[in-house]
Amino acid sequence: MKKFTSVAVCAALVSGSIGLVAEGITSPAVAQNSKVLDAHNIPASGSTVSGTWTVWSPGPQGTSKATIAMPANGGIPLLADWNGDGVSTPGRYAEGQWSTSTSAVKSGTWQDKATFGGQPGDIPLTANMDRDGKADLGIFNNGQWQWQLSTGNVKTANFGAAGDQPVTGDWDGNGVDDIGVVRGNTWMLLITGAQQKPKLSKKRFSTTFDPNTKIATIAFTFGQEGQIAVAGDWNGDGKATPAMIANSSTWTFMENLKKSRKTTQRTFPVSADALPLVGAQATTLGGCPTATKSATKKGIKLARTVSQARTPQGNRNIAGNQEILATLRDGVGYTINSDVTKRLRSRAQMPFNDALTTERNDEESIRRSANSALASAVLLATLQKPKVTGVKKNELLDYTRWQIRSIACQHVSSTSRGWGNSWQSALWATTTGQAAWLVWRQLSRAEQALVATMVVAEADAAAERGPRYFRNRLGQESSSGDSFSDEVSWDLLSPALALSMMPKHPHATQWRDSMIAMGIAAFARPGDLTNNRTVNGVNVNLRLPGTNANEDGTVTNHGIVNPDYTQNVQHLWWAATALRSANQKVPEALFFNADIVYRALGVIEFESPPYAAPGGTVYKPGGQIYYPMGKSWGTRRPATFVGVDGFANLYAAPDTKASFYLAEHAYDTRGMQQRFTSGQIYAPGNDEDSYKLGKEEYALQQLALAWWAGAWKSGPSLEVDRKSYPNIRMDSGYTF
Repeated sequence: MKKFTSVAVCAALVSGSIGLVAEGITSPAVAQNSKVLDAHNIPASGSTVSGTWTVWSPGPQGTSKATIAMPANGGIPLLADWNGDGVSTPGRYAEGQWSTSTSAVKSGTWQDKATFGGQPGDIPLTANMDRDGKADLGIFNNGQWQWQLSTGNVKTANFGAAGDQPVTGDWDGNGVDDIGVVRGNTWMLLITGAQQKPKLSKKRFSTTFDPNTKIATIAFTFGQEGQIAVAGDWNGDGKATPAMIANSSTWTFMENLKKSRKTTQRTFPVSADALPLVGAQATTLGGCPTATKSATKKGIKLARTVSQARTPQGNRNIAGNQEILATLRDGVGYTINSDVTKRLRSRAQMPFNDALTTERNDEESIRRSANSALASAVLLATLQKPKVTGVKKNELLDYTRWQIRSIACQHVSSTSRGWGNSWQSALWATTTGQAAWLVWRQLSRAEQALVATMVVAEADAAAERGPRYFRNRLGQESSSGDSFSDEVSWDLLSPALALSMMPKHPHATQWRDSMIAMGIAAFARPGDLTNNRTVNGVNVNLRLPGTNANEDGTVTNHGIVNPDYTQNVQHLWWAATALRSANQKVPEALFFNADIVYRALGVIEFESPPYAAPGGTVYKPGGQIYYPMGKSWGTRRPATFVGVDGFANLYAAPDTKASFYLAEHAYDTRGMQQRFTSGQIYAPGNDEDSYKLGKEEYALQQLALAWWAGAWKSGPSLEVDRKSYPNIRMDSGYTF
């Protein structure tokens, strides 16, 4: 018989979901709105042989499965709330050595916790014996119980016999765990601090009560001999009840002790080298299974302060926009079908797609899904009838919410060791956050809470980093051949979005100031160091520590003048449009040098030689792109430039011919897509685009931004803020 481990029952909140089956595709499971409930446990398993821990978060028609990778160091697997945050994370016991991890997602490392036990026959357990929410360490050996409590105290007990399976749980709902044993299929539970004899069916239960010691015992039969016993609060009533696992896959849950005949069976496969475990969940119904209690409370409070986004209806009258819309509709249909039938097929009926353990790296798992979510959300927000190919409107919304909550759930602001506050994460969070903001009223409160927490965390981190500079005032490069223009410009998006969504937040001033600083720094040129100009109170020639763009507006990256990075000037205009969506004035810093940088694509001539033949402008007839010093990602990428063209058509001077180039790139992108019946844009292989981490989804993001920008062409007017702000910090606080 397998040994088993039971875990602490701690204050937590429940998660649920519903699943929808759509015509032609299977829609991802959708979380519901609901009130916050009490303690709740979830099935899990762990293996110290493979180093794999699996946690399931079940809902009525969908189950989310998260997998955590740990070093395979042997021993007995554990799962418990080691630090009191409400989320269970892996642990292991090996010959008296207890090791733990705080990882709720991704991979983790072992940290020594305690030396306790180590005798032959010891079975390790955890429980919450002292009400502090942190796992207490226990050993059961032939009826003898020993406890090392997190408060530093020790406890012992004598209950059970050799061969029994030990269990722990809060049997009476008083907030403290007690002990029990299972002998065959007979459960014997001990309740300390009882006030009276338990009132249970005399036919099903044998009960005793000692008024002097205030100890009660309950005995009953449940399950079959040879099955593995675990216990947990399976229904959110605050009391632990039994479960039995048969054939390493079939879990039978008892409703409660008063309804002991009412059971539920679910399938949660436990591999041959793993043991069944019990986890704790700390969030709202429909919420993230790995979110901490503190993050959940903070997020719910933040979500109430989010303002509603203004979103004009899409504009079909702009040249090229009909093609953009058609490409977007077919492309979104393609990526949804690809996700639910291929890329994320195993996750499609789960409330959360657990991106961090289903993709090769964070950029692919988060950015790729974020781009899909934004493309879908833009269609939902700007069109009464999105008409996505092969996808109904409610399915489109289901998919959008699924991606949003999955990404936000695993952000480090809610989940220990999640993604975020790192390279490019501000861009991913902005993309996801804007997708959520566009469909805000159609999100559950739990989803809103996750997004709001993520947006604030990334805005704070970006504001703390501040600007960075490619060259100092003497022209010396700080990072050989790689401008920081892209990083600074995508960083400013996160405080811009946070300010747009939560203008009354206590950090709003810091967000505004950092956004202005990064707006000035992102594409600052050497000539700005001698140009007596003031932008939002910043005397540029005196205050700039360095520059990021070349004098002609081009951007150097990968050691070359690189059009793929020059187009990141769109981040300034994206931030400006987000503020307009919040009915806020736009600081003039968000237009600093933007027009000049955009001219480097369609106006500046590159002579050949020294540049590659044929020379001329980056933008060529028919939507083709010329790379003066070689390519980074491919030579047939018109969709990459549709986004910046869409914003330039809104904000740049007429002589840049932005409207012409927007149409050219839109026509070419549509033509590329029409080569296929699937809705994909790029041909297989790397010739057209070598970006392997979601090139189709990135193209959709650019198309969506162009369509969204076009909606503002005839929308509410722009108000520029030229006010001076006294505390703009132009130096860098850069850390990762």
